[in-house]
Amino acid sequence: MSGDHEHDDYDPEAGFHPSCVSDQARPTFDADWQRRAFGLAVALSEFGHYPWDAFQKELIGSIGSWQDAPADARGRWEYYQHWVAALSSVVDRNGLLEEGYVNPEDREGGVQHAG
Repeated sequence: MSGDHEHDDYDPEAGFHPSCVSDQARPTFDADWQRRAFGLAVALSEFGHYPWDAFQKELIGSIGSWQDAPADARGRWEYYQHWVAALSSVVDRNGLLEEGYVNPEDREGGVQHAG
């Protein structure tokens, strides 16, 4: 192991350095789909499919639309629903999926997982 580490139990193969685990600003997820949506949005931007600020503007717009809607029309606050709406918008705008693309899970017969 190279470099000085304050914690003897640091294992770079196992994940975050112990000093990072208490980061209060790190994203939190209630479900795996939220983690995947977060990762996909970040990865697509990192790989140059769209600038991060384009995603941010869409996210702000989605949240703003929710806030501007009448209280009885809003539905429950779900941050990652807005995240997915923003992701869908930038994916559509940048032509990242073929026209008429259907999720494998939604195709006739569904996805067959090895069991």
